[in-house]
Amino acid sequence: MNNLSKTTITTLEIAEMMEMEHGKLLRKLEGDKNRKGYIEILNEAQMGVVDYFIKSAYVDAKGEMRPCYEVTKLGCDFLANKFTGEKGILFTARYVKRFYEMEKDQRNINPVEISIGEIASYLKAMDRVAVRQNLAPHKIAENFKRVSEQFGIQLTNDFVKIPEYEQMHLTLEQEEKEVV
Repeated sequence: MNNLSKTTITTLEIAEMMEMEHGKLLRKLEGDKNRKGYIEILNEAQMGVVDYFIKSAYVDAKGEMRPCYEVTKLGCDFLANKFTGEKGILFTARYVKRFYEMEKDQRNINPVEISIGEIASYLKAMDRVAVRQNLAPHKIAENFKRVSEQFGIQLTNDFVKIPEYEQMHLTLEQEEKEVV
């Protein structure tokens, strides 16, 4: 699936969460000859349906294409407000947990998925900032080693050479206080 799958869930999953038939959920969204569906009502009010529901399709067990929708968190909030009682409560709990898990997965980027070129670019940028800020060379090396290890790049233990002493720098204000 495309990038939408990271920020949406399908009506198939929602129907399962609501313990209802997928077709019945589609009828609520699309309407039928007897009444308007949620999508038509939102369209008529110029509410930006794609903020809630995005037309999609899936392949069923027989290998045939069937309609479904990708539903955003906003769309799930909308649906949760339409369902009351125990079903509404359970659906809300399920979709909130599902979106929480998706957001957590997005925050936990797998370092293996990041190219060595991207890591190198990041380290170059980090080095430029550290040099501009006059960071001590061993501090730059410590940061470089820490980032490298987060991406599974193991550096030798002696990669960071800590000097026996560090030059102390006094600010002009500190020097003036010492003179007085």
